[in-house]
Amino acid sequence: MSSLWPHSHESLADSLSLFATSLRRLKAAQPVDLAEVTQQLQASVEASRNLRSLVSSALPAATWRTHEEYEALLVRIEGVLAVRSRLIALAQELERGRIVHRRAIRAEQVNELREQAITELKYLAELGTEPPVLPGPDPDLWGEWACSLKEPEDSAALEALHKGFPRLDVFVAELEPGMWIVNTLSTV
Repeated sequence: MSSLWPHSHESLADSLSLFATSLRRLKAAQPVDLAEVTQQLQASVEASRNLRSLVSSALPAATWRTHEEYEALLVRIEGVLAVRSRLIALAQELERGRIVHRRAIRAEQVNELREQAITELKYLAELGTEPPVLPGPDPDLWGEWACSLKEPEDSAALEALHKGFPRLDVFVAELEPGMWIVNTLSTV
């Protein structure tokens, strides 16, 4: 999750804890500093507002009513952010690689499909809804894995690609073993 999540979450918990302490003192008819209580409540409202904004940025259509629903939503958002991160990582991996083929026109055609797949992955990662789950291994192993897909053995993965990632599916369908080369940084 964003580094703002833990800070905002802690800020809300801390300010609510202080406010709860003040309420207990009031309930016991003990003196409290009104300005301090007001400041604690304002801090709670601000932290809550920040968290709502973070939730909305991750899942714009998200709604909740209770603390339990909110906690479940945070777990769901963690999953969504992990899926988005994986899509971005694969897009970056595809950007690092290149297509090689004995015929330049064929390499150019598959390279164009690669560019479309990269655009699709980035688009799905930035969309305000939950993106589809990408099948396969980690992005650094994905190209090799994609080249090895065969029907009927890999029909579930191929179906997931076809339904969730049509442009990536077309790229994979045109990808042949040995065509995908990952550019590596040379160490001197």
